[in-house]
Amino acid sequence: MRAGKRVLDRRRAGFTLIELVIAITLMGLVLVALYSGLRLGLNSWDSGEQHAEAVNRLRSVQEFLRRQLAQSMTVYQINDRQEQTAVFVGKPDRIEFIAPMLTHLGQGGLYRIRVEAGDGRLWLRWRAYVRDNPEAGVEQETVLLSHVSAVEWGYFGPEPDAGNPRQPRQEPQKPSSWGSEWPTGKQRPQLVRLNLKLGDAPWPDLVVFLAEGVQQ
Repeated sequence: MRAGKRVLDRRRAGFTLIELVIAITLMGLVLVALYSGLRLGLNSWDSGEQHAEAVNRLRSVQEFLRRQLAQSMTVYQINDRQEQTAVFVGKPDRIEFIAPMLTHLGQGGLYRIRVEAGDGRLWLRWRAYVRDNPEAGVEQETVLLSHVSAVEWGYFGPEPDAGNPRQPRQEPQKPSSWGSEWPTGKQRPQLVRLNLKLGDAPWPDLVVFLAEGVQQ
């Protein structure tokens, strides 16, 4: 009877110091595990949002470039040798063409648009096109993409013809092929390709067909 009373008195006395230390330690371990899981989840959420934002940004830039290239026109100018050539520059790291600009970026009319890489960015530079003075007006610029590690333009089509583009060809046309540079001539390439790399991640190529719209 007395032994049972002593056990009951111990239970009423509460937890011992060792039991409290063990309970607090276990509670701390549980809290650390919960905090680590929460932190990992937040980091994953942030990484997912950043990746989604980068993908959406890239898609917007690709759609913008696709639209501008698809709306570009074959515009002719007279060079220093009094030869008629198409206003088009195709280099491995930049492209320059004539096209209408988006309403919120420019007014009506045609613009000389240049897309080029530099300082880890993809730049868009443009100015109103004046046939008699290609350098007229103030050139404006904006950054299309950041963290760009590699940019390579490609051009597909036959070698530019030295003759009059409105006259029938006297010789068989050379087969079309891809190249990293487009020489100055009477015609523009048929297709344009952009190979882009952001950081260590390559993105799908952007391939655009250039229409044969001619602006005198």
